[in-house]
Amino acid sequence: MDYISTWEKRCYSNGIPDAAPVELESRNKVPSYRRICIAILKNDHQLKTLGYQPKKSKYYDYYKKIELSERVKNKQLKLDL
Repeated sequence: MDYISTWEKRCYSNGIPDAAPVELESRNKVPSYRRICIAILKNDHQLKTLGYQPKKSKYYDYYKKIELSERVKNKQLKLDL
């Protein structure tokens, strides 16, 4: 898991603890297996509770361009009427 390897590179070479102070966990300052379990129980597939950001699809920008061009066409049609 990327979360574990990231924290092992950040001074947790002996492994991450099972639990840590809640205040530090909530600020993403300390890793713990408790946070991983909570993310799994919440069905957090994108791991937002662990501080990860969801990646945009490569087709998102393409879809938005099509949507904006259709909006412009619809506004021009309304103005022409």
